[in-house]
Amino acid sequence: MHLLRTGCYRRDFGKGGTHMTACRLHDAWSDIELRITHQAQFYNLLDPAPNDIKEINHATESYIMDSLEDMPNDKRGSARIILYLERTLYDDEEIRTDMEQAIHAHFALRHCSTNQKYKLSMSKGRRYLFRGLIFLVICLVLSSLLTSIYSQNDVINAIGQSFVVIGWVALWKPVEFYLYDRRDILDEINILTQMETIPVETRRWNKNLENETLVLM
Repeated sequence: MHLLRTGCYRRDFGKGGTHMTACRLHDAWSDIELRITHQAQFYNLLDPAPNDIKEINHATESYIMDSLEDMPNDKRGSARIILYLERTLYDDEEIRTDMEQAIHAHFALRHCSTNQKYKLSMSKGRRYLFRGLIFLVICLVLSSLLTSIYSQNDVINAIGQSFVVIGWVALWKPVEFYLYDRRDILDEINILTQMETIPVETRRWNKNLENETLVLM
């Protein structure tokens, strides 16, 4: 698979045309473009499912997901995937149709599994939070007992205060999940929701595209 827009470059639009920097091009992108030379670059060949519902490989998935995440928010709604296929692939209508359907099937499955992951993570987060709160209460009670009984003993007082710190540290994992990890999973779900229905178009790879002026900077 060849990624059509990678690296830092400028594009020359004809004689006397203007140069557009990579950053300005990035802001204008609404297409996710991939060049596929053979099916092994597109599919996960370990999946025995028919081609129209076969998993796409990790590199293809990552490139599509990363490209959509990198798009400006106002461009995501109009995003589409364009697969540039070698002539032998493009001329076979069944292959073209299978690839288009495979993308939607793959991300529908990913959406389902990520939703399940979110539900399991929420359940685990609640258990961790419950255990952490109980442990915190126990630590606070122990700290209070030690500091009240041995108020004149600096060593015991230090141990009592350490129970307070340990108790709050026990809440670190559930707090991290609810403040940060949970949001990351929801963002992924939102992207996968769009990927389920994102327009997919196949085009025949044209050598003229390869000769388009891309000047490395």
